[in-house]
Amino acid sequence: MTKSLRIAAALTVVLLALASANDARAFRMIQNNSVGRVSAGAAVPCNATGGFTHWNLRNIDWRLNTAGAPAGTAQAITSALASWTAVPSADHVLNYAGTTSAGFATDGVNAMVWSRGNGCNGTCLAITALVLQSGQVISETDISFNSRYAWRTDGGDYDVQSVVSHEVGHSLGIHHTELTSTPRPTMYASYFGTTGRTLEADDQSALQCSESRY
Repeated sequence: MTKSLRIAAALTVVLLALASANDARAFRMIQNNSVGRVSAGAAVPCNATGGFTHWNLRNIDWRLNTAGAPAGTAQAITSALASWTAVPSADHVLNYAGTTSAGFATDGVNAMVWSRGNGCNGTCLAITALVLQSGQVISETDISFNSRYAWRTDGGDYDVQSVVSHEVGHSLGIHHTELTSTPRPTMYASYFGTTGRTLEADDQSALQCSESRY
């Protein structure tokens, strides 16, 4: 059974009509005007009135809480971050900054943790939380991976690098894509194996969109 990759348990994946003929791109951004910690948001196009969640920083450090994480996770994270850093015409630099004891909490650390709960239950594989300031500015983000599943870094299911790549997209303010054809973008709503490691044009366009607007 395909397991759902969700930014939040409350977020339903719905295919929406394209906003206009001028925005034929399938990627969507996360819009949430709350201040504080959130794990949900509306899916909006790049030209949406009101904007979307985004970073004002370009260099973003991530740390791993190793408790429960499989061997090889640090390298999987490093590879996933490198794929987003390498997006053409984008200047976000995502760095693996080592290990941490920090958890899925608002504490100033961008952490990846393995745990049960944190809003990720049932068929949820992982969940991303954004800490927002006024103006939809992201100041922190954490990712919690559901430890009830068997995670692997050798190319088997469930593939750590693929899911990290997807959730890091959420951490950059990117929602699920509306593109359903193959090759599927990393930001497709459901898990589809190791091919999710490779960013497609739709994924890259989403980050380029964010940087062109902010």
